Amino acid sequence: MTDKADHSRRNFLYVAAGGLGAVAAGATAVPFVGSMFPAADTLAASKTEYDVSTVVEGQLVVIQWQGKPVFVVNRTADMLNRVKGHDDLLKDPMSQAIDAVQAEWMDTDEKRIYRAIKPEILIVVASCTHLGCIPLFKPTSGREDWGDSVPENWAGGWHCPCHGSFYDLSARVVNGSPAPQNLHVMPYKYKTDSVVLIG
Repeated sequence: MTDKADHSRRNFLYVAAGGLGAVAAGATAVPFVGSMFPAADTLAASKTEYDVSTVVEGQLVVIQWQGKPVFVVNRTADMLNRVKGHDDLLKDPMSQAIDAVQAEWMDTDEKRIYRAIKPEILIVVASCTHLGCIPLFKPTSGREDWGDSVPENWAGGWHCPCHGSFYDLSARVVNGSPAPQNLHVMPYKYKTDSVVLIG
């Protein structure tokens, strides 16, 4: 009788100690695993909300996203007309060199050409894809306004002052520019008719 009682007590102690050990391991692991996820303030900084209705037609504004400058342009009907008709001047006219995140919303030819969910509102990272300088916005076309360095038949867009890269009004890089790619677009979506969530 005593041996059986001792054996039962030993089994109970083993089970209880094992259970307590499992609880202790879980209590240690949960905060450790939780520490691997980004903090709430970091997650908040990775997204930017902006009301594009505050940008008047023809205007460019610069906002911040993840510490980077971002161009937001409200393109006029004239600017949108000048986006097309010069594919032969561009390195990547159909925006093929894009990552999978961008491809989620760049799902039509129109979105690839205008590089925007809504054609009039262009949102791109304000950093030349050559060495990261901030290109200057030059929305008018032709050499009269910008000199002989401008490519012939250039319809306006951006010019990088550091090494001379040119981009069109959809921020697509012009042939002969040192920049290898179009200005980058980032993942974004419309939360309302005018408020975008970037990131």
